[in-house]
Amino acid sequence: MVTGARGFPRFLPTLTEVILAPVAPPEPPEDLVALAAARREAFAAQLRSRLGEAMDRRLPDVVAAAMLEQIDSIAERLRQEMEEMVRQSLEAISDRLRVELSLLVRDAVDNVLTDDPSEPAVPATQ
Repeated sequence: MVTGARGFPRFLPTLTEVILAPVAPPEPPEDLVALAAARREAFAAQLRSRLGEAMDRRLPDVVAAAMLEQIDSIAERLRQEMEEMVRQSLEAISDRLRVELSLLVRDAVDNVLTDDPSEPAVPATQ
């Protein structure tokens, strides 16, 4: 600012001009921006490398644990289904045997009732 004889500046901005004047942050020199970008990229590459190594070490264990969990789940479901199938099969067999036994008993009763009582019973030979 140019000052006059008395030491006052020739132009004084008004309060509105001071408040409304856009203040832009000073931009760092290009060298600092490029250096910061290079550091960020180097850090990202290093982080990707470490994460990749960690994942390579842990991935087989995680996959194996997940597979064992699935196998256990499948084994439990199969065990339950097999128990149910065996139960149903045994029920079907017992129902069939009950029917056959009742038929045999009915036939035996019919045979006993239809036998002539005048004929002596012949003991079965062993």
